[in-house]
Amino acid sequence: MYLRLIAAALCLAAPLSAQSTEAVTEPKLLSHFPLGGQQGTTFDLKVSGAALQGTHAVWFEGGELSASILKLEKLQAASEEKDKEPEDYLGKEVKADHRAVLRVRVPKTASLGLHLFRMVTPRGLSNALGLQVVSDPIISETARPHQTAEDSQYLSVPAVVNGRLSEKGQRDFYAFRVSRGEELLFAVRSDLGPSRTYQAQAGITLYQRSDSWFDPSRVVRLAVSGPALSWEPFQRYERTRSTGRFALFQRISHRFEAPGRYFLSVGTFTGTGDPNHGYQIRIVRGRSSAPRQVLGKLAHPDPGDWLERDSATLRQLGSFQRPLEADRLALLHYRSGRAPFNGKPSAPAESVSSQGNSSGPSSDHASRIETAPEVEPNNSFDRPGTVKIPGLIEGRIQTPGDIDLFRFRAEAGQKLAFEIETPEDSLPHFNPWLKLLDGSGNELVSNIYMEYGGDGDDVNKTVERKTVFTIEQTGSYFLQIRELTSVQGGPRFRYRLLVRPQVPHLGRVEISLGVTPSLSTLIDKTDRINLEAGQAREMVVVCEKEEGFQGNVLLTVDNLPPGVQAWVSTAAGWTETLMRGIQYRPLGVEVVSPRHHRPQRSATTLVFWASPDAPITGAPRFLELKARPVVDGWVGPALPAGRIPFLAVRPAEETQVMTSRR
Repeated sequence: MYLRLIAAALCLAAPLSAQSTEAVTEPKLLSHFPLGGQQGTTFDLKVSGAALQGTHAVWFEGGELSASILKLEKLQAASEEKDKEPEDYLGKEVKADHRAVLRVRVPKTASLGLHLFRMVTPRGLSNALGLQVVSDPIISETARPHQTAEDSQYLSVPAVVNGRLSEKGQRDFYAFRVSRGEELLFAVRSDLGPSRTYQAQAGITLYQRSDSWFDPSRVVRLAVSGPALSWEPFQRYERTRSTGRFALFQRISHRFEAPGRYFLSVGTFTGTGDPNHGYQIRIVRGRSSAPRQVLGKLAHPDPGDWLERDSATLRQLGSFQRPLEADRLALLHYRSGRAPFNGKPSAPAESVSSQGNSSGPSSDHASRIETAPEVEPNNSFDRPGTVKIPGLIEGRIQTPGDIDLFRFRAEAGQKLAFEIETPEDSLPHFNPWLKLLDGSGNELVSNIYMEYGGDGDDVNKTVERKTVFTIEQTGSYFLQIRELTSVQGGPRFRYRLLVRPQVPHLGRVEISLGVTPSLSTLIDKTDRINLEAGQAREMVVVCEKEEGFQGNVLLTVDNLPPGVQAWVSTAAGWTETLMRGIQYRPLGVEVVSPRHHRPQRSATTLVFWASPDAPITGAPRFLELKARPVVDGWVGPALPAGRIPFLAVRPAEETQVMTSRR
């Protein structure tokens, strides 16, 4: 039986507060090893965590993998100190008090990428950890030490290695052979669950032998041709302190000019290591521009995760590499709640149910955007490129200091949006700096946004993926794009620049199950709902209203189990903090206008309540949140807005009795 909540919500925040419903400690997974396996194999997985007593099942969110519990043991006091996580979990010290051994089965047809799994206990669902599924052969790190090049473990390419940095300062060495001119791609991923910061992430270093009379086994470090520094967004399930990390040598490529035997080492920048610090290396042949089978990419991403732009308050970064689709305008109109391209209005409210099964824009909405390649030279006002509206420019910052100019004509009152994609190199290497200039070359707006944070003296400047602007006078205008530092450029500095009319639409819809302020962002207290009979849990839904969208939002919660209801409530006490983020503008201080870079944010609070006689759910499920834009009485299609893992559990008193008997 499925119950549905339909709440016509204006998504307006109220200043009233609600009491926290956080009850007994939820089960927590802290670490696991190994970090993944190959398609079509079965392997054993060791998982440590807290409050795992009574664990009776493993739930893979994607449904493709399965696991059985071979052993669940309570750790002794001496082992607890050894397995203690060195950093806190959301401000609380956490010790591993249980260790489980799981037998994981990976079908041959399993999707590549991270598969999230959770443990099911009498107290509810645990947090998620990710298990990486790869197509390449898996090699286990040998038990003997290989912490020098002389003792290195040999690898046959392609390969994926499951290893562990068990001690502080440890570096593991591996050897491999290459042919002349061969290019290899290297990637490493390390995971300690939700309590590690970026300093603990593993990195790769390449070496070649450089024998000398004094040291016949001497090796020297190679200068890699791939980028040393990359911006790696955190997946939502592993965030506790920040939204992303700058990672050193996590994903590099190198062309070997000379054949022979080479070496790589794996370690952390700060020398972090402990028995739970697992890593996974992937080595494959290929060109540096080849599509990446990225370690850490979700195999089953949330269909409601619509990423509109970079924002400190969105808690997700890296949107510069989000593709600009040829049907981008159709996708935006689909989220607008207004008439599509053919001029026909959306279905009226009484026809909403007929549109509910639609998953995207129909053929009536389709409108291709003309793509034009950059033609050099186009770095002066005398010889600029041209762009139509709407139009997509594909260009490249070919050399350091290269500046590309494009001219277009616009009418007074025309509302435009400028979106940038950097499909290869991105932040922090390629920082695309876009300026809109008038016919005389005067700057009207740029994609650099400045805001204040911290205690008021911290100025944060960000390069924005999307900028909006309203033309004041009819005439010719210029777009200038360059690399921010003027010292970078090359074949991988590709960009795609979309110039289009603004489309008022519903942007990102974000779910928060309570927040914990941190140094750099707001972090969710939990990522699932474990609900006792007779109890309630709140959820705040934050809406991004993009490009002047003034409509309402119709919220729908599907797949509620029997006895569970969802109600619209007054805003939670932390809603205003979530709306503001950690950024603010001191009074009397001039800053860049946020209207060019930030959407209007608003929020609604939902409360889930289980009746006292609500049955216990036998298996976890996803609660599906849908959002429909409502404009002038017309209701748009149901947009996936997020999914929440849910489990109805017994009251704490009953659980304690059952666990003690067991």
